[in-house]
Amino acid sequence: MVVVFPPPEHPPEACQPAEAPEAPEPPGPLRADSAIMQTELPAELPSARRARSAVRQALTAWGMDDLSADAELLASELVANAAEHGDGKPISLALRRHADCAGRPAVTCEVTDSAPRFAPQLVPGPDAERGRGLMIVEALARSSGVWPSQAGRTSWFTLAGGARGGCCRACAAGASGASCAAFGAT
Repeated sequence: MVVVFPPPEHPPEACQPAEAPEAPEPPGPLRADSAIMQTELPAELPSARRARSAVRQALTAWGMDDLSADAELLASELVANAAEHGDGKPISLALRRHADCAGRPAVTCEVTDSAPRFAPQLVPGPDAERGRGLMIVEALARSSGVWPSQAGRTSWFTLAGGARGGCCRACAAGASGASCAAFGAT
């Protein structure tokens, strides 16, 4: 089940919600004027497919199709990691649309699982078939990271239209409500 929250009344100064496109309402529970999509997924590997579908539905409703391919891939990597390394409790997926510091439409995706501790990030060998998911996230996202949460840990990434990498730290922190001024960004 996908749950969509209305836009916040007072969004952070540096990360204003992107303009909603003039488009018909999509079918189902997702509305084009919502700024946040959130869903809970079972802690199993097929949930990565469900995450891709939820992200695609949200970005289509928001008129942000240009971010869909990368956002779907990165969300599915984070959900697969949560399913594989978590403790079996449901995984929370949240996608929030906003604008980055340069005013470009952007999304921040957060995947929260209940893993009790952080796993070390290992560098896979050249012949390894697994272990590159977080490297892909770091390569494609404008910013990404992991932080502890009340439930366990939250892995996140931010994508913005028109550019990859090089985002100021404030845009990365926009998921937690920080502003560019907090980091002295220009």
